[in-house]
Amino acid sequence: MKERKLPPKVKIIEALSVVADERITIEDLLSKEWKCISSSTPWKVYKIIYNEKENQISSNDSWSMNQGFLWYPAIAFLLKIWKLKYEEPILEMVKDTDWIKIKWLVHKDYESSYRLILWNLHMQWYNVDYFISQIENIYNKISQLHLEHLVENS
Repeated sequence: MKERKLPPKVKIIEALSVVADERITIEDLLSKEWKCISSSTPWKVYKIIYNEKENQISSNDSWSMNQGFLWYPAIAFLLKIWKLKYEEPILEMVKDTDWIKIKWLVHKDYESSYRLILWNLHMQWYNVDYFISQIENIYNKISQLHLEHLVENS
């Protein structure tokens, strides 16, 4: 089984905004799958499947399926179930982030997206050092999970 690739840090921010904006539904933890509404395409819904016992997760977004990354829908799920812990104030910092605008400004340049978000937080007088430390903590926790790609029907 192949371990998931680590995401760009901006995808952790995007996942936090999914949680902050309540775009992920977890009605029943015993369910086999959960849903996450896309950040930039609100009519698109991603399906997440998680098998904690086998340490496997999948999401039907293209970066997870085709590139092997742990992408923001799956990260949002892990945040929502507190498998990835974070401090609550960080959610207010990313609530209502305009991902459509960010993606338009810096199309798939994840490092520039990250810097743009940090600049926006700075301009809103948020503590950017605190924010960065929270993102780093989550990133380190993701790396320690060693999650593998979940293959359905295995």
